[in-house]
Amino acid sequence: MKKDFWEDWKNKTTIEKRAIKVVEIARKKIIKAIPIDKLFAIYIKGSFVRREMKKRSDIDIVPIVTENKYEGEIFSVNSPKISPAIVVPLSLWELKNNKLFTKGGHNPDLRAKPDRLLSKLKECKLIYGKPLNPKEFPIRSDQIALKDEIEVIKKGYIPTYQKGNIKFSPLLKEVFWLVELEQKVRGKLLNHSFEGISKSVKNKNHIIHEALKFRKGKLNGKKYELQFIQRLANHLNELS
Repeated sequence: MKKDFWEDWKNKTTIEKRAIKVVEIARKKIIKAIPIDKLFAIYIKGSFVRREMKKRSDIDIVPIVTENKYEGEIFSVNSPKISPAIVVPLSLWELKNNKLFTKGGHNPDLRAKPDRLLSKLKECKLIYGKPLNPKEFPIRSDQIALKDEIEVIKKGYIPTYQKGNIKFSPLLKEVFWLVELEQKVRGKLLNHSFEGISKSVKNKNHIIHEALKFRKGKLNGKKYELQFIQRLANHLNELS
């Protein structure tokens, strides 16, 4: 039996030890939630995999189901018992069509398209089932993905934050993925991590360095958030 990727970790933090227990509990619940032949795989992604977890970090778990109709039963696994894990399934249909079957909670939809998982599959870890083959599914080019990302931040994240419907942290995280795409389009090699994305940008006046200060807690407060939003809007206009 293949061992879990975290077994090789050295000097596990208290946060990581707790996260590992949560992942193991969540995995068991996911496997029991639907018929076993309808669960294709379970991936884990995000800060847990990158070992960048903070006190308030989520644990992103992505089960892959064979049919859309099983997503609801997988969603029902979410509960305080597995906090801070967030289980968000995708179906093979969604991956093949690169669109989400379920309706989002915001208009416009702030959720990532399914191909984001596929494009970052090397940075994700398989914790159950069969590995996905990205070549079998459509994936946007970095240029198209960047154009889409600019629009979703400009027309989605910023106004949704300004209305008070989302907190600052998800918007901030999206800025890192925006800059990662910027760098990839420019042919830059970089690590898929908050630090890695920031280090790939040599211009110290670039917005990513301010984003990292927020991430590290060196900047905080509504005043600085609003200033950052204005700077972000200007940055998006320059990219457009």
